[in-house]
Amino acid sequence: KTAFLNGDLAEELWMRQPPGYSNGDPTQACQLLKSVYGLKQAPCCWYEKLAAELGKLGYEPSMSDPALFVKRGSDGSIYVLLYVDDI
Repeated sequence: KTAFLNGDLAEELWMRQPPGYSNGDPTQACQLLKSVYGLKQAPCCWYEKLAAELGKLGYEPSMSDPALFVKRGSDGSIYVLLYVDDI
């Protein structure tokens, strides 16, 4: 449920105040700094952040499947395959 909540947004996005959070002024809005579940951009933001973190650990995305990350070393290789089911 929280997989997409850690992505950083590259563009400026605004949304109406959520129910229960309104301060009484319907003209005010919230600027989003992080992705939230349901945004079209959320999966892409999440992937970019995860790929950057895995890159810091020495993993590289596969040319044939960007969901497959490979870390090669002198003693062998480690494969990480991502699968996120949004159903």
